Amino acid sequence: MLNTRDTIVEQLRALGLSRDEATLYLELLKEPATHLRLAHATGINRTKVYRLANELEKRSLITKRSDDRGTFLVAADPSTLEVGLVTQEERIKQQREAFAALMPVLAPIQKGETSHFIIHTYEGSEGFKQMLWHELKTKDENLIFGSGTIEDLVDDRRWAEKHRQLTTQTPYKVREILNPRGRKPTFTLNQKFMRDIYQERTIDPGVMLLQNQMVIYNDTVAIYHWREEQKVGLEIINKAHAAMMRDIFEHFWQIAGEKSQ
Repeated sequence: MLNTRDTIVEQLRALGLSRDEATLYLELLKEPATHLRLAHATGINRTKVYRLANELEKRSLITKRSDDRGTFLVAADPSTLEVGLVTQEERIKQQREAFAALMPVLAPIQKGETSHFIIHTYEGSEGFKQMLWHELKTKDENLIFGSGTIEDLVDDRRWAEKHRQLTTQTPYKVREILNPRGRKPTFTLNQKFMRDIYQERTIDPGVMLLQNQMVIYNDTVAIYHWREEQKVGLEIINKAHAAMMRDIFEHFWQIAGEKSQ
């Protein structure tokens, strides 16, 4: 039963709202409020309240009402949330159709450029999600110079666990080298992932300091930079480069293994 505020917020996030948007919408369901009163009630900066309110209004989740006391924000009926679902379903249907039509055309183009040095760039959590989705195409092993969890990359625990679940349905394994930093061994609840898929070794920062995340799979080297309020990703697709980085990983994997003995 949805009987706690946190649970309701998480369910609203699953429908596409941010945490702050969900908080504002819940507050407005209680009663209409001005931007100032809403900021006081939720603790969200007033300037941000204006921006979030505009976004919620675009999605028809709130409306404005003015009288001699000022302008009030009013929550739309909760059934309006279904409009977003219908829109998403239609968009996904169109994207699926476009994907099915494009694959026979795009795949041969990529195969014709396998000898080239191809670079793709990405930004933000959505960009990182695309990169992580590409990793699910790993054929053999996914090798990681790690500096964080999937949650650190995408800010979405549910999405991270879904990714791990999908990983357990693939034939590949995951090996990760980390600096010791006290990360809990139970960073995921997916026991199959931890038991059958994942291995890790730690290496002293004096030997190798890991400040960005690098993943090697197939002919791709993926780099995730997610600190200093930046999220920038890079995919380098080149067979020779991936082979070189794979050899480097194996070298440090052995060093990490010797240190742990």
